[in-house]
Amino acid sequence: MSDCESLKEHYESYALGALEGEERTELEAHLARRCPTCTPEVERARWLVAQLAHLAPQAEPSAALREKVMEAVSGPKPDERRAWIPVWAWAGAAALVLFTVYSLWEARRLERELSELQRQTQTERRQNQALQADRQVYRNALAILSAPGTREANLKASAGSPDSGSPDSGSLPEVRAYWNAQLGLVLAGQRMPAPPADRTFQLWVVPKKGNPISAGIFRPDARGTVLLVTVPEAQIAQTAALAISEEPAGGRPQPTTKPLWVGPLS
Repeated sequence: MSDCESLKEHYESYALGALEGEERTELEAHLARRCPTCTPEVERARWLVAQLAHLAPQAEPSAALREKVMEAVSGPKPDERRAWIPVWAWAGAAALVLFTVYSLWEARRLERELSELQRQTQTERRQNQALQADRQVYRNALAILSAPGTREANLKASAGSPDSGSPDSGSLPEVRAYWNAQLGLVLAGQRMPAPPADRTFQLWVVPKKGNPISAGIFRPDARGTVLLVTVPEAQIAQTAALAISEEPAGGRPQPTTKPLWVGPLS
């Protein structure tokens, strides 16, 4: 059965007695069960149609029309009675009713088209913003890779058994990192496994002295690709290695699991 949203454009046609076919059957089914949406809307449409009959344009009656009115007031003979309302008045009222119904239908159609256009525009705007953001990431990554003084780290799967729930370390691909003291750090990897939905990968800077320092969190895309551009708070000169661990969503101030990838900074 149709829902009320699809039937609302037929209320005026039904009130005029012009609705036929499946739409009329569906609407009458709603009215029969006293639909809380359709019932008052149909009553409103009937009231509107009734009022439109009084909105026909006024005109000065002709001499013949005045004569007929006077005859009706003086009581003409039964065989002389006839409808004295001019055809133009009925035609005008009918034309006004049809024009109003058409205007309402056209307004609703345009409203639906405008809503769909706005939705498409918002979707395209979000897609364009995402594309611009991706382009900026690639520009920044290229600048770091081509800058003089950039240092490299090749992160490999760490030795030892991974923590429960972590990927098998033997199947982990290598991940490369490129770090420039002035521009930032690029982390790039392919065919990386995705952590569980409530977990994330976290990149750590391992200093020569002290505790690891977080350099950002990330998740591979659907193809297992990672391209992370970040600016670590740590000093490159004081860094011994980079590491990646799996942490709860949002990351942690310090690692809570054994690192999955580790690589010295060359």
